[in-house]
Amino acid sequence: MADEDLDLDGGEEEEVPKSSKKMMIIIIVGVVLLIILGVGGGMFFGGFFDDEPVAAESSQNAEGESEGESNSSDSEETSEAIADISYWPLEPAFVLNFEGKSKARFMQIGLEVSTTNEKSYAAVKKHLPVIRSEIVLLLSGQKYEEMVTPEGKEQLRAELIETVNVILKQHKVKKGIDNIYFTSFVMQ
Repeated sequence: MADEDLDLDGGEEEEVPKSSKKMMIIIIVGVVLLIILGVGGGMFFGGFFDDEPVAAESSQNAEGESEGESNSSDSEETSEAIADISYWPLEPAFVLNFEGKSKARFMQIGLEVSTTNEKSYAAVKKHLPVIRSEIVLLLSGQKYEEMVTPEGKEQLRAELIETVNVILKQHKVKKGIDNIYFTSFVMQ
């Protein structure tokens, strides 16, 4: 009897049935899919994919005071103007090539326009094909040597603003855009 092993639990090992393992996997996959759908739906319906401009919100005016502390009407008008600025990307990014024998062969530029006038924004959106065409023509005439300098980029930005505003004036829009910003600038 000393040689016999004592089996206290009756000699049976408990195993989880295969059907309950499958059920656990199905539940985990279902939960993961629900999370993915929830995040995707939140991004879609929450405005992540909207084409509307993003309004800059500022709680401070140009002097750094908060709006509640300001007593002058000039600073209130300034902070209202800052809060009314809308930014709108000109998508997709512009991809062009350089002519001649330069180090770079291709240029990719991402642009955003800003305006404080909703009519200007609507006009940019309406006449976007004409604006993109004129921007492509302007960009394709640029030289690599000019584009590598900060002064050349600033000159290009001024020309872009003028080009867009001329197009808007041709379409009888009184106030054009306020500014254009480079959101990406790559030369290869």
